[in-house]
Amino acid sequence: MDESGDLWFNMNYWNSKYFLITFLISNTEDEVDMVMKNVYKWMAWKKLKRKWSFFHSNKESVQSVKRALDLASRRKFFIVSLIINKQNVPYEYKKNQHILYNNTVKELLFQCEKRGYINSNGPVYFIASCKETNKYLNNQFVETVKSAVSKLIKFDITIKSPESSKWLELVDAISFSLFQKYEKVNFDLYSVIKNKIVLEKQIF
Repeated sequence: MDESGDLWFNMNYWNSKYFLITFLISNTEDEVDMVMKNVYKWMAWKKLKRKWSFFHSNKESVQSVKRALDLASRRKFFIVSLIINKQNVPYEYKKNQHILYNNTVKELLFQCEKRGYINSNGPVYFIASCKETNKYLNNQFVETVKSAVSKLIKFDITIKSPESSKWLELVDAISFSLFQKYEKVNFDLYSVIKNKIVLEKQIF
């Protein structure tokens, strides 16, 4: 899971017009590892250095991000995303951004289970990026996410730092491509991965 944009509503400062949350769904971990390892090798061959210690799409070259998306588009992945136009967000959510965030993740998980994108016959491993340092808010997020899926599903959630998970690196590229479509009206990256998107819905 990854998000793009921000949830700041103070228009006196720069902030994004849109906020979105994206899931990358796969039945095997190996495919994600293979994609990112291929990207690293390709970048080394092209002599393109990573700007950070991990692959962060907002800091990488367009060619590198396209490479990651192109490889992902050939794998057995599902991509789902919920999009928020911040101008349409109700006032009560603007004052409680963490509740808006948690409820959006919960709704996306609900849609995944409803549409059969989550395998009810096996365990589900959910990886989220470590964004929040407040222990209470982190615990609240975990409990909200767990409550979103059927108790019949074995559900395991882990919060990791981006540099420790190739899943988070790849879904960052995917989320970034969707964000460019809505925020910048730029379909260049989105067009590479759109064949894998099974749910793309604006909720506000």
